[in-house]
Amino acid sequence: MTLFRMNLYFLSVFHATAEVAFTEVLQSFVAGIRFDILIFGFLFIPLYFLLLIQAVSERWPRGMFVFYKTYFTVVWFLICAMSFVDFFYFARFGRRMRFEEYMSWSPQVFLEQAQALQPNQTWIFLVITVLLFSLGYMLIKSLKFGEWKDEYSPQRGTNVETVLRLVLPLLLIVLAARGTVEPHHLALEHSEVSSNKAINEMALNAVWCFDK
Repeated sequence: MTLFRMNLYFLSVFHATAEVAFTEVLQSFVAGIRFDILIFGFLFIPLYFLLLIQAVSERWPRGMFVFYKTYFTVVWFLICAMSFVDFFYFARFGRRMRFEEYMSWSPQVFLEQAQALQPNQTWIFLVITVLLFSLGYMLIKSLKFGEWKDEYSPQRGTNVETVLRLVLPLLLIVLAARGTVEPHHLALEHSEVSSNKAINEMALNAVWCFDK
């Protein structure tokens, strides 16, 4: 997702924000990583509880390993598709698509936005999207789960081990989904690192903006 943001910057934002200080661009990328981690925090919540159920019931059917890989593949495909559609809207209006724009989106709208860009921009981002999806798919396909019995002990774990295996992962997932250790979860104001609107919007991602 950060690679998508990087390409968005060089293909669309860079030439329109030449006067913006590099430190603000860097801050936007750092804030963007926080928003990206937030998305994956939410995506790992159902997996955590599925794995917890499997651990308690001591049932590890091979079909679940296929399910996990399918889950990640579908999720990554949706992220790539939304990032691709969002790019053309961003290039034209200088901001991320929100829920209202997604609901009014159509192939005709997409063609109009694509035609407003230089042809090389469209082809470059299309190739980049295909490459990034392929990279993610290959990483998912290469996941090795191993034999669960090698990781499961008949001995009751200590309290420390219980915390490490159950509580700590949950805390990390919740922290990722909140995006911050502050009282309030990650919000739009955390992306406002510059006086330039395009730099601030770049820190967000298409998935986070979908329900805004």
